[in-house]
Amino acid sequence: MRFYDPAFAASLAAAREGGIAPAMFVHFAARDRETGAVVSLNVWSGDEDLTLALQAADGSTVSRTYVGGCGLRVEDIVYSADLNDRPVSVTVSQIAPFAQLLARGHDLRLAHCEIHATTWTRGALTSAPQIEWIGIVDAGPISTPSAGSEGGVTITIRSELMTQLLAINPAKSSDEHQRRRSLLDTFSRYSASIRSRSVQWFKD
Repeated sequence: MRFYDPAFAASLAAAREGGIAPAMFVHFAARDRETGAVVSLNVWSGDEDLTLALQAADGSTVSRTYVGGCGLRVEDIVYSADLNDRPVSVTVSQIAPFAQLLARGHDLRLAHCEIHATTWTRGALTSAPQIEWIGIVDAGPISTPSAGSEGGVTITIRSELMTQLLAINPAKSSDEHQRRRSLLDTFSRYSASIRSRSVQWFKD
């Protein structure tokens, strides 16, 4: 069971009567394409850059500077107790300099990602951002718009646990892997060729 900051929990409870103004914060641990070093890249849904202290995924308190004015949208966060894979979408404006730095200047493949959230109350953050999602980057296509339309960078964040559970292990059907155990094991000898054949077994 999770326990939110009392002020944040109160703002969520009062949303039905007074509405809610969410503030989203996204952190990426991307890899620099030139040096290979891991770099912290942070963006939030506000209009100006903001430096604050919050709790990281490992439980420590860290200080991060989040870049604003990028048109950040975070969608599809679903909380459940099952094992369904529900990726989260993070979108930033394509014309924002931060988006170009994130998508083109760094390698996001399997980058660690943290999503925090809080609310606005009377022009100020209700509480320190509370961690809402931890995962890894699964995809990050750049949408180039036609004239008069909108483009953006939409990054798909998946649970690292679900990514591992749903990963396909080719060793289970590889003839080479079977023969490592025993040279006489020919069970998967024709697995590569039979995969592309469509056989109707009920016909001669």
